[in-house]
Amino acid sequence: MDDTEEQTTGCLTTPTQGPRKTRFRGRQVAVYRFVYCVLNREVIGGDMVVRHRCNNRRCINPAHLTIGTRADNKRDDWDFAVNGVDYGLL
Repeated sequence: MDDTEEQTTGCLTTPTQGPRKTRFRGRQVAVYRFVYCVLNREVIGGDMVVRHRCNNRRCINPAHLTIGTRADNKRDDWDFAVNGVDYGLL
């Protein structure tokens, strides 16, 4: 997390094109998923996803991450397309 930048939106973004990856137990996982699991002491199955309340896939701010289903994640995408993000609610 040393090379992350804090944005005016509160996002902690990584200096990569897409979500940063890390290696854990021989598997490559997205850093935001790893951060969520470690800080919440939770093991997430393959049917669950870590959703970004800020709609920024490079963000690893734990306050912006929540767990949900793929359907929840798709609804987030549709909601963002229609309404955008209200950063005051984060």
